[in-house]
Amino acid sequence: MTDLNWIAIIVTGLIYFGIHMLWYFPFLFGKKWLELVGKESEPKEKIIRDTIIMIPTSIVTVLILAIILNLTNTTTILGALIISIILWIGFVFTIGFNQSNFNDRTSIMLFLIEYGFYLIGFLLAGIILTIWV
Repeated sequence: MTDLNWIAIIVTGLIYFGIHMLWYFPFLFGKKWLELVGKESEPKEKIIRDTIIMIPTSIVTVLILAIILNLTNTTTILGALIISIILWIGFVFTIGFNQSNFNDRTSIMLFLIEYGFYLIGFLLAGIILTIWV
């Protein structure tokens, strides 16, 4: 773990966070997400709270990805993409599928909006971390 690039991890975590924020802007998927969950808007207090929480959790997510890339000696973009997909399927997809099922959310579009970001985020973070060595 001593050979982790902490600056790359923090910057990539902030990029990951930024993409997540943009994902839910009205011009991307925010308006459709609100429609699918039956809401007209989110309270500003919730948006602020969620934003504060998402910054460190984004960095932790990228840190874990960096550790796994490091432990597997992944040095190629293809390797990073494969690891990112495996992690997404093994953790995000399965947890998201269970959560959607438990909450009686049957919309595929809603699932793709809520959990598709993580696939994009993992893939981009994996690429950035692999290039930034």
